[in-house]
Amino acid sequence: MMPTSTRGLLGHFCTPDEALAAAARVRDAGYRHFDFLTPFPVHGMEEAMGQKRSWIPWVTGVLAICGILFALGLQYWAMVFDWPLNHGGKPFNAWPAFIPITFEAMVFWAALGSAVVAVIAGKRDTIPQPPPLLVETGATVDRFVLWISATDPRWEPAEVEAFVRSLGANGVRFVDVSGGNDA
Repeated sequence: MMPTSTRGLLGHFCTPDEALAAAARVRDAGYRHFDFLTPFPVHGMEEAMGQKRSWIPWVTGVLAICGILFALGLQYWAMVFDWPLNHGGKPFNAWPAFIPITFEAMVFWAALGSAVVAVIAGKRDTIPQPPPLLVETGATVDRFVLWISATDPRWEPAEVEAFVRSLGANGVRFVDVSGGNDA
């Protein structure tokens, strides 16, 4: 029996291979608002779920180049134009001396900028997740948990439950708004 205020449906699998096969079947069945909670990264899960490659590495690369340009530009300006010092006849633009600061600026800009962008981009997640700490899934220990949200366009409680059971999932249950479960 489904609760009246359902958030979604959970079902768990015991092996990564079962989870990968289930993810591909859920994707092929046309469900879009689903996720897998796993105790460790499963190679190939993104492809099985139909997820696209992330654009965040491109942002990291652009930010790293910006960090390099900023550090080189600042050091060049300071050493050549603002406060040129003659160090034993060496050129003002001695780029080998700029390498350590340039490297640090590159890492700083790429890391900090990517973290900010990832946090902002993560707020766009439109798939409601199971209520944290209220539903014991076992996903952090030894289970691979399939979550199908009630916001999915194909959501029909009886059909979703029958479909997830047909995948071979154990412990199939509905999750309501308060975090309790039905079964």
